[in-house]
Amino acid sequence: MKEPKKNKFQPKFHFEKEVFSSIDAIKSLKEETAYKTILDGFPIDQSIATSIKNANEGFTVKFFIDGVIEGNFMSDFDKFGIKEKMILDRNGSRHSINKNSTKEVTVTLSTPKVVTIKVDNFQDHEDVFFDHKTLRLVIPTSIEPDFDDFICKSIHISGTTTFCGLIEVKFNNKKYHLFKHKNDDTKSTFLIIDCLENNSFEEFKKNTSAILLAFGFISGNLFQDEYYYQVIKEDYSTLTEATAYIKKEPSIITNAGLLSPFEFEQYLEHFKKKELLTKISSRLDSNSFSKICELASNNLTLARSIRLILEGNQTKLLLLRAGIYSIALETLTSFIYEENKSKLKPITDNKISQKIISKFKEILNEYECFISDYGNEILKSKIDNINSPTNSKKLSKPFELYNIPLSKSELKVLNYRNKFLHGTSPFSEEELNNKDNEIAYISKKLLTLCNCLILKYCGYSGYLIDYGGYHQFKWEEKVTEHLFKII
Repeated sequence: MKEPKKNKFQPKFHFEKEVFSSIDAIKSLKEETAYKTILDGFPIDQSIATSIKNANEGFTVKFFIDGVIEGNFMSDFDKFGIKEKMILDRNGSRHSINKNSTKEVTVTLSTPKVVTIKVDNFQDHEDVFFDHKTLRLVIPTSIEPDFDDFICKSIHISGTTTFCGLIEVKFNNKKYHLFKHKNDDTKSTFLIIDCLENNSFEEFKKNTSAILLAFGFISGNLFQDEYYYQVIKEDYSTLTEATAYIKKEPSIITNAGLLSPFEFEQYLEHFKKKELLTKISSRLDSNSFSKICELASNNLTLARSIRLILEGNQTKLLLLRAGIYSIALETLTSFIYEENKSKLKPITDNKISQKIISKFKEILNEYECFISDYGNEILKSKIDNINSPTNSKKLSKPFELYNIPLSKSELKVLNYRNKFLHGTSPFSEEELNNKDNEIAYISKKLLTLCNCLILKYCGYSGYLIDYGGYHQFKWEEKVTEHLFKII
């Protein structure tokens, strides 16, 4: 990272980044190139190979094999070594394809035989070279990432200053910069993450994955598709020493974000409550975002819940969307309950609880001979768990725990979640065809409730969009819910 240059003709900015070397290295990796294969004990060893990047489809690598190939290789392509880690030598530079990266394979019957594979990993150095270095992740994006929901720093890249272009992130004792870059000449946009101190390769992958997931949760857009991990060296300029390509799942682009700074400010102004902006920020600050990143990195159940919500956001089928949000809500409330069992027990005094359980067991033992083994087993289990809240209370208690107020409508929606979990709905089959508007409202309320729980779990206090309120505002004559919730 370079210090800002002083130039009286340019606007002031907080950080300056160089990305030309990174983008040039990606372009170079994509180009068709020839190699010699190194894979001892397999037919493709010492063969000539070529690689080229396909648009949005990973890399295609071809191996040209001279000589006779035994028939058993043609009946089992894996025997060519295509699932192994492969080294491709180019004038002493060891490009590599990691183990189990091959997704498709074809073999010609001609001579020389051509083994063609499509891979979702290709890199110009082996993994070990990326360890304990200054690393960068570059993600080409189909749309320009929107940072408007965040309190950002300004960034200067290639003569252009973006005033809301960089988010500072700090978690797991590491610092990162999340920033965007747009090249107007090539019409290309990128989302980029730099570490500010050396990371192990696995640590960088894990932490950047958490940053992107947290960014997707807040903005509604999870950028994936294709990742380019790079080793960066800062000298007089930024140099890219290595690049590793990894094909990811398709991006989730919905714009279903949690915040809307401009509309929230207008909303407060309409109700003559604009003074609340001195207490509630309309944008997410760096510390709050870092906390979400940290928990997404270290709590796999939370990360899974966020992914479910993002998947639900892009689902077109209303019943399926409500089902996905219900699963996410069940997952969230379950792990929050497990972490707070002692606070949520009906009887907080363990001694009293044990005495009651003992009394019930004594009564059960008295009548044991009149009850089947099956019945006794069920009753004993119920007695052992007598100090647990009901399923409906497990669902609502986390909201009480985090002081999240629920309207009558929201309490009603909470009770619907069990219907969606079991593949049904609150309506009969005869009614269902005419209930799209109601299902849409319920699913948007479920989304809002999930968002509330995650934000409060991550220590956030502020506002968020109430998608149920927006649905009423847009589609219904009577509006009973606010457009925003304060939590």
